[in-house]
Amino acid sequence: MNELALYQLDQGGSAEGAVRGAAVPWPFDAALYSRYKYGSAAAADSLARALAQAFLDRHGRLAHQPRLLIASSPYRRVPTAANALAVRFATVLNAVRAGRGVPPAPLLHIERIAASSGDYGTLPAEARTRLMAANALSFDRLRPHARGAHLIVVDDVKVTGAHQRCLIRASDTLPLASRTFAHIAAFGRAGLEPPDPALEDRLNHAAISTLDDLADLVSDTDFTWNVRVCKFLLCPANRDGLPTFLTRMTDLFVRELRRNSLLDGYARMTAYRESHAIIARELRRRGAAPPSFTRLIRAESR
Repeated sequence: MNELALYQLDQGGSAEGAVRGAAVPWPFDAALYSRYKYGSAAAADSLARALAQAFLDRHGRLAHQPRLLIASSPYRRVPTAANALAVRFATVLNAVRAGRGVPPAPLLHIERIAASSGDYGTLPAEARTRLMAANALSFDRLRPHARGAHLIVVDDVKVTGAHQRCLIRASDTLPLASRTFAHIAAFGRAGLEPPDPALEDRLNHAAISTLDDLADLVSDTDFTWNVRVCKFLLCPANRDGLPTFLTRMTDLFVRELRRNSLLDGYARMTAYRESHAIIARELRRRGAAPPSFTRLIRAESR
């Protein structure tokens, strides 16, 4: 098993080292990372290109293996922010592979069977371990390609390692030749005191911490949806400001928020049900008739 972190972060969230290379944005930019986590495609592109170049520099032989698979951290239906990284990471690697006459590495989906409420980035280490232990993952889309293949899992940050350990356990039965975990950043170093998981939450919100912050980002043409954005808008802490926020958004944005809430089941979760109802009311106010949940799921399954 291989591991790669573009940046090594100390207990304060400052970079204390990195994989050096011309493409690495130095020093670590917490605001850029925060914008990436909340849907900035430009930020994702910048970080993914740097990570891909570091991977090529550090694991060049592996990058050119004929049987190479790429996946992001698992998700149910609405992608994680890391999926945006993986898409761009794959684009960079496959351009280099094409120049060597090597077939493209497919980007595959590791599926999370059930979505959960809450923000993983705010959980203490013990809660992360419990959540991951109860987490069911499906490798059905990857399994037909697995025998003798080298898998790269692209993720954004490693804090306690609970998420990575979950993936390792779940993929142990796959007939893979190797597994590599590529991260933008990792907190702490082996042999040192475990990092405070709260550091991840501060990093996630370095640039985006309010609905107004998100509204400014969403107005950019390169905004892309992910699970974090969906939960942030649905969370109880933002419920009072959600109606006003929605009036500033386009019809398409409000429809997509409702769609994502339904697809991952947040609309039926106690923590998010009231916020989902606010979204539905806003659509009715606009005279927009959203599709039924049954029709939506059928359309997504095609």
